[in-house]
Amino acid sequence: MLIRFRVSNFLSFNQQVELSMIPGKTRQHLDHIISGGGGRNDINILKASIVYGANASGKSNLIKAVDFAKGLITGGTKAKQAISLHPFKLDTARLSQPSKFEFEFRQNNINYLYGFELNTQKIIAEWLYEIKKTTQEMLFERSSDGDDKTKVTFGSSVQKKDLKFLEFVAMGTRPNQLFLTESMDRNVAYFKPAFDWFAETLVIIFPGTRFSITPFIAGRKAIANYIVDYLEKFDTGICGFELVPVESRKIFTPEILGKLAEDIKPGMNGGILLSTSAENLVGSYIVDKDAAGELQTSKLMLKHRMGNCSEQTPFEVSEESDGTIRLIDLIPILNNPGEHNLVYFDSGENKRVYLIDELERSLHPDLSHKFIQFFLQETKSYSQIIAATHEATLLDLDLLRRDEVWFVQKDKTGASSLYSLEEFSPRYDKDIEKGYLLGRFGAIPLIRDLDPVEDNL
Repeated sequence: MLIRFRVSNFLSFNQQVELSMIPGKTRQHLDHIISGGGGRNDINILKASIVYGANASGKSNLIKAVDFAKGLITGGTKAKQAISLHPFKLDTARLSQPSKFEFEFRQNNINYLYGFELNTQKIIAEWLYEIKKTTQEMLFERSSDGDDKTKVTFGSSVQKKDLKFLEFVAMGTRPNQLFLTESMDRNVAYFKPAFDWFAETLVIIFPGTRFSITPFIAGRKAIANYIVDYLEKFDTGICGFELVPVESRKIFTPEILGKLAEDIKPGMNGGILLSTSAENLVGSYIVDKDAAGELQTSKLMLKHRMGNCSEQTPFEVSEESDGTIRLIDLIPILNNPGEHNLVYFDSGENKRVYLIDELERSLHPDLSHKFIQFFLQETKSYSQIIAATHEATLLDLDLLRRDEVWFVQKDKTGASSLYSLEEFSPRYDKDIEKGYLLGRFGAIPLIRDLDPVEDNL
């Protein structure tokens, strides 16, 4: 679970901004709070944050900042490769200064603080701590004195017998490589939970995201029934499904087939739902293994009723509306393990943090509202959603807490700031949507009057 995220000197963020998932003082919607357990070191966390802002205000940049950090951590760099960093360009002094990324998150019931500072050539500083309510314990710190050597100091939790090996790994870490990444390449177990949070827990969905590997543990029909059940609830006109067998090797590349073979374990009656927009292959497929351990793929076809009769006809997923396709991508987030007996991204053992850019893309306002309502009120999801959107109908205190609403706004220098609705302390009965559209909270476009164009003909 995400607790806080901070970024500075990246894209439109000049000075440091912070997105906090720690509950504020409001007493509304207490069921939106994921309890830390009640211990003295536990931290309560919100299930959702919805981020608003005008076009080009920087709300998508917030998600891009998280995506950049995730990519650098999980993907690493090549030797002598420049880091593809995008510092704040509207202040020439900032171009030569480092960018900073910092995350506080919960993984395996432990709260971590991980961050780094860097420029296009090297990692300047890097740190990992275990955090508690009032104290923090250093796991490692990396520093740079201007040379090309990586210097890492380790905390007391590292056993002496392992210290020499960790120091050896640190010495072998390239200047442009994060030590956390290098430690995973060298099979260092100490910091694996922190790395796994970025690699497995953090899921980023952009408007063009169409291909996703979505693990389930259930039979094929359970997966399809689950999807169709929610599509019916969202009034898409879909009333059933059909699974058409296809050849796996004609659909997916050898690399993808290799990952599928690894993810689906023999004997677990597992299935994986994949969506792809590859040419001539647009659709959703369910892949599992037969008794012999061979991959079996079926194409998901969605059924519609013909007119007023009881007959049904199957549609390719590509024949569905953009809104229905968008729902197919998003609906697995709503998985309710207690209702469907599916283990998905957000099961109790596998909590996920979903960052969604342009949540409302191709969705009717009522569907966007219903989607968030399902997630917050009608599912038993253990995950979080952080979504950037223009959809003002979500600004509803019957749906969201004040501390779940955030705004991004640019100042006169072109720098983005980030602030919460909680700072305005509106009354419970205040019309938040109307107030936002009237500009009471900022983060809306300022459109100047246009002078008429004279006809010189």
